[in-house]
Amino acid sequence: MQIKKIEFGDEGQVATAALLARWQALQALATAASPDLAGPVDRTRRGLETFQALDRQYGGSGRLALEGVDELVAAVLTDLARVEAAAVRAGDGGLLDCATDFVLGTALWAVRHGAALSPVEPVANALAHRANAARSRPELAAVFGLAQGIIAHVAPALAPDLERSNPERPWRVLHANLAIVAIRTEDPALMDFAFDALDEALPDERAAFYAEAQALALAPGIAAEVRERIARRHLKWTAAR
Repeated sequence: MQIKKIEFGDEGQVATAALLARWQALQALATAASPDLAGPVDRTRRGLETFQALDRQYGGSGRLALEGVDELVAAVLTDLARVEAAAVRAGDGGLLDCATDFVLGTALWAVRHGAALSPVEPVANALAHRANAARSRPELAAVFGLAQGIIAHVAPALAPDLERSNPERPWRVLHANLAIVAIRTEDPALMDFAFDALDEALPDERAAFYAEAQALALAPGIAAEVRERIARRHLKWTAAR
């Protein structure tokens, strides 16, 4: 019989504690990759300790009406973005996996507490990495759910999407990747949700997206239902021109 430990604290508190418990692994990987990452990683630890202190005082979820919370999240994400970028430059998959976990853990802390999520770029990158690493439909569905929650959280700030000339802007990347993950799951409900979201969020780009998706869907092994759903959207938006 397996003996399970009793966890102290609510779900959010447990998640923050688990992330902080993995900090030494992040430190070891980051400093081995570059001594220059020692500062950002140490500041990340102090930020996580502040997250934990706030969780203990106010609970692991719920909006925090406190000054400085948005800035705290931004500082942690900025430091983690440096680690993430260094891992990509070095081709260090282990460090990138670890940095991804910390970026997404920080993003989820912000979501749980209603804090602003900025910068969004490292979060979008982390979601893309997690999706690329997924090897099963359940893993892809989990990434989809995570991305869906983050998109909903950042929508008030990013939905206006006035800078439409930048193909790397987070609002575009988040929606395009959400649709790609949905296609990979081959789940009709997830595809419909992601396609509806993309159609609303990226009206200038939907025709081009479905044209490219339709070309890729011609590859062997793609389910007929996936092809049909993409083809319907492609026809809808090319005919509307």
